[in-house]
Amino acid sequence: MNRMGLYGILLMFSAACAIPQQGGMKRSGGLFGPAGAPAQPRSQYVVDETVDVLTDPPGARILINDAPAGYAPVKAAVRRLWRGDPAYPMTLDTVKIEALPVAAGQCVQTGIFGQNSGRTPPQVRFNMTNCPPAGGK
Repeated sequence: MNRMGLYGILLMFSAACAIPQQGGMKRSGGLFGPAGAPAQPRSQYVVDETVDVLTDPPGARILINDAPAGYAPVKAAVRRLWRGDPAYPMTLDTVKIEALPVAAGQCVQTGIFGQNSGRTPPQVRFNMTNCPPAGGK
């Protein structure tokens, strides 16, 4: 093997060691993004999690981070980004889960999960009939 090939392999291994070592983290993006635009900065990493969303009664329309995920009960993949500079404390995105009513007597239920860079719970439950009292009391 020639020296240039050996240097290239060593460079790849040394770059891989610079990635923060936390469970489930992956690098996102490549050299170029969509339509040849520059990709996200190399300091962005992702955490992939799975969440089961259950509602009582079942059948509510589920949105995760404002994107449709299906009708409850649903198991959905959630991709969260680490933001910031790896040399400083990075922040992990939160996850917004909404259950939209599909019948009379139900109300929108919303939860924000993963605050303070914590994990998203593996299961989230909403009671669709847990509505505020009429008249604001």
